[in-house]
Amino acid sequence: MQLMKRTTISLALGAILTLSACSEYDFDSKYEDPSKVTTVSISNLMVGVFQRVKDYDLYEYNRFFGFDSQFVGKYAQTFGYTYSSSMYTPGYIPYIDSQWDNLYSALTQLRKLESLYNEESAGQQEQDEAFLLAARLQVYDFFAATVDIFGDMPFSKACTLPLTNDVQQSYAPYDKAEDIYRTILTELKDMAPRFRTIPVPRNFSTQDFINWGDMDKWERYANSLRLRLAMRVASQGELTEEGRTAIKEILENPTLYPLIEEQENNVFIVNQKSGQLNFTAGSGLGDWVTNRLASGPLIDRMLNHGNYNMESKDPLTGSYVKETDDPRILLYYNPVKIVNRNTGQTDEHRYLGADINVSDELTEYYNSQAEDELINTNKGFSQITQNGFFWQNDKFDMLIMASPEIHFLKAEAYAMGYGVSQDMTRAEQEFKTAVGQSIRLWYYYDSIGTGENAHRYNIPTDEAIANFAEARWNSNDYVDKLDAIITQKWVHFAFLVSREAWSDLRRTGYPSGLVFPEVAGTIPNVPNRWRYPTTEVNYNPYYKDVQAEDTYYTKLFWAK
Repeated sequence: MQLMKRTTISLALGAILTLSACSEYDFDSKYEDPSKVTTVSISNLMVGVFQRVKDYDLYEYNRFFGFDSQFVGKYAQTFGYTYSSSMYTPGYIPYIDSQWDNLYSALTQLRKLESLYNEESAGQQEQDEAFLLAARLQVYDFFAATVDIFGDMPFSKACTLPLTNDVQQSYAPYDKAEDIYRTILTELKDMAPRFRTIPVPRNFSTQDFINWGDMDKWERYANSLRLRLAMRVASQGELTEEGRTAIKEILENPTLYPLIEEQENNVFIVNQKSGQLNFTAGSGLGDWVTNRLASGPLIDRMLNHGNYNMESKDPLTGSYVKETDDPRILLYYNPVKIVNRNTGQTDEHRYLGADINVSDELTEYYNSQAEDELINTNKGFSQITQNGFFWQNDKFDMLIMASPEIHFLKAEAYAMGYGVSQDMTRAEQEFKTAVGQSIRLWYYYDSIGTGENAHRYNIPTDEAIANFAEARWNSNDYVDKLDAIITQKWVHFAFLVSREAWSDLRRTGYPSGLVFPEVAGTIPNVPNRWRYPTTEVNYNPYYKDVQAEDTYYTKLFWAK
């Protein structure tokens, strides 16, 4: 297996990020208001954009304490949680609103970058175009993801204050989500091939801490993001035709529109040992036990004998069966042992995920009696494995986009005939490639981990992986092939990419069989979107234009 290239950050980048050893706050504040500094360069503004977007890219504290585990991961059921009247209410809402704040900080810096670029001569623009395109691509990725959370947002006229110093004109009206998507899809089409032809500035590779000046990766990233967004709108909504046209163009012209299709194409931020790019993967999982519970519905779809159920007559309930069940579960979660009150026997090596549809009485028994087999001080449900392939693995790269997702997107396009002729043979090939790459990717990170719970298991053989993918494609567990594709994509994302998993669920209705009971709390049903931040409600005079739609149950234009 070809391993991903891992690069060490140069001293030059360290100087750029720290700006004479100043703090991250100093770095960010210097760029948040460019009018307050005497020299603001296009290259440094690109780094400023990357810095603001990285909180979305990183598998770090803000995401795993507040955003993924308590918000999108609940709504996608990629995180485990138990029934309560407040179960649809996130535990720490500021980390949801902070995505909005980070986005507009990044957009402000992009606007300044664009302004400086437009003032340059043609020769200077040719030399600086790479900085502009890379910054714009990062903002577009982040913006589309945020639209998927909130819906309509200020966009085309947003973040002009640093350019005009006109406070009144700085309040921006809301663009329709459809129009934002349309703009981004159009610009991604134009942007991607330019990475192939523009000159690479001399200092681009030292300041680009994402792809290190690799223009092929930037091109693939732009095309792959375009495919993701095109697929989002291809099934229903106002942009169906535009989405399918983009899919057709990309898939029928692979030379013109190369994608992230192999592990070496993956786009990520390398985890460093020190400085501002020193991360602890999944660090927010450690604060609350409820942030790291295994998902019962996920386990149900990874094991043929399902999530552990003490009331079941199946003696293998919750058990992993080698070469039959999903080998990723060995990396995802710790097994537990528990005294079965019905038989009096101790059931060992069981995967017990939290499930909102299990009775309170049985949930209480599980919480008090189950014991983690790896960390015996952990009681209750299976938990995400600590010091293993992901959580606290200092070798885990901060993946922005990886190849398994692209093959799942292609499988869906061929299975559904979105933009291309329906071709179930191609769909099956892409599905199997996606599943195989997912298993190999997560086992790769397990193999390079240094924690005590890493590399406890050998990666399955190529034959075993192929047989597993074949069995998943031919399984009768799914409603149809789209269910098979989206469910396996959901299993791949798991607790690592809950945001995309929630979007897929809202878009397709799959994985099938997920149940969200109504509760008596403030948020009685699982939301379709999140409401605007309080600051937006209080201070943007244009909020009145979207106020009627600012409910938890307004659907995104692409949603089913």
